Amino acid sequence: MKRNRGNMIRYIALLLITGATLFAAGVKATVDKSEVYKGDTVNLTITAEGDNVKFPVITKIGGAAVLGTSNAQQTTIINGAVTQSRSRTYTFAPQKTTKIPPFSVDVDGKVYKTDPLSVKVVKPTASKAGAPYVLEMKLSKNRVKVGESVRLDLKFKQKRGVKADKIEITPPSLQNFWVKEIKGKKQSLEGDYVVTTYSYLLFPQKPGDYTIPSVVANIGTRVRRRSSLGGLNDPFFDDPFFNSFVSSIEWKKLFSNEAKLHVDPLPDNLEVYGHFDIRADVDKKEVYADKPVNLTITIEGEGNVDDIQKFDLNIPDAVVYADEPKVTAHLVNGQYKGMFTQKIAIVAEHDYTIPPVEFTYFDSKTQQKKTIRTKPIDIKVKGGSKKAAASAPKIEESPQLKQEIARAADSGKSSVKVVTKESDPAVKYLYLAAGMLLGGALTFFAMQYRPGSGRKEPRPIVKQIRKAKSDKELYNLLLPYAKEGDFIQEVLHRLEENLYKGASHKIDRDEIVDFFEEVVEA
Repeated sequence: MKRNRGNMIRYIALLLITGATLFAAGVKATVDKSEVYKGDTVNLTITAEGDNVKFPVITKIGGAAVLGTSNAQQTTIINGAVTQSRSRTYTFAPQKTTKIPPFSVDVDGKVYKTDPLSVKVVKPTASKAGAPYVLEMKLSKNRVKVGESVRLDLKFKQKRGVKADKIEITPPSLQNFWVKEIKGKKQSLEGDYVVTTYSYLLFPQKPGDYTIPSVVANIGTRVRRRSSLGGLNDPFFDDPFFNSFVSSIEWKKLFSNEAKLHVDPLPDNLEVYGHFDIRADVDKKEVYADKPVNLTITIEGEGNVDDIQKFDLNIPDAVVYADEPKVTAHLVNGQYKGMFTQKIAIVAEHDYTIPPVEFTYFDSKTQQKKTIRTKPIDIKVKGGSKKAAASAPKIEESPQLKQEIARAADSGKSSVKVVTKESDPAVKYLYLAAGMLLGGALTFFAMQYRPGSGRKEPRPIVKQIRKAKSDKELYNLLLPYAKEGDFIQEVLHRLEENLYKGASHKIDRDEIVDFFEEVVEA
């Protein structure tokens, strides 16, 4: 009898051990949501019980990338039996209904597979009239042109007497649209609802038929939970401060309707739509040679002023340095109005004309392509050279003249024999004068660079750089040399940011001087 009882005890113990081993080797997979809206996250959790668990490496689930993983571990002791439970959670955001395949898990040297699962992605349902909360989306018009603004209003309606502790509305995020939030929200009453309106301006960038998707609002309601320190109905615990410790927020999603919008293209691939005026102003019309004239281009009006592109001027024999444009805009009586401003510095050694600045856009008033332009501006340069093309005739050099010039440069002589073709006497005198000037110039350079003549004196710019008292003065000094190389352009860029953008770049003047001295020596 005792032997049978002992065998039975051993048999039961064996069953318990075997059962514990089988249970420890169990593997399961679960998801926290079986139905979600597009873009919502889902947590897939794989749990295994055993001493040594190797979870699979998962980077995608049903085509959706795994956004993150986390691990957890739990130890359970029941009647002296110790069980180790380990789990790994994979977070992903399915874009469509997804079938989750079985995954392999190694538990204590044995491989187990999870059961397949599925997550259904459902289409958002717009809130209906009469519900405690309603979210409505409305466009000011359903057909616009590229660049033409359309107003989008989001109306969040909350029935009077219905409480919402937190409201989070996600602003629209659209491809091929530039979205501008209109600051401030409006509140009003509509029947039984308190209405809060959030407004945005949409500027389409490409033509086509668009569906503006539902906008989501998260409604948070505070839910009290039982405290271990007292019952829910205890007045001692019924105050806002204590409630923050014994309550939590439950969230509910609220969706708006969708909206349709047709966008027509602009002619000739234009991008700016509106009505604008343009003007060009200079700080001076007379300037000394190698000193800058500051031109300001201003375009002002209503429309997508933010899409106006930077202007570049082409002025022969002049250095042109264009700043980045600045745009200020605001809403006036429902119209988006703004001002585009760009400053351009121009440096030259002779008189020049700033050409008309042209801007082409699609005019909202005439519904036609329109080009507006500034008037040309004549600039008088004092103390500089005249334009070569306007003041000196073209000299046709004979082969003999070229040989004489070369010999003069080698010998340092100051006279050059000018050999020209037989022609009009007036032309001969012009050739003779030109030859003498050219010979004198060659002699001067030959004297400067012949061996033993010593080092040339530094350029006046070097002394001026050392004497410059401010970034502005240094900026004006260097502008004429903007084309001397990348180094000067970089210095000008840093100076510009110091002067106009509040930067505090350190400018090494010795480095600038070294640059110019090396140029002279070269």
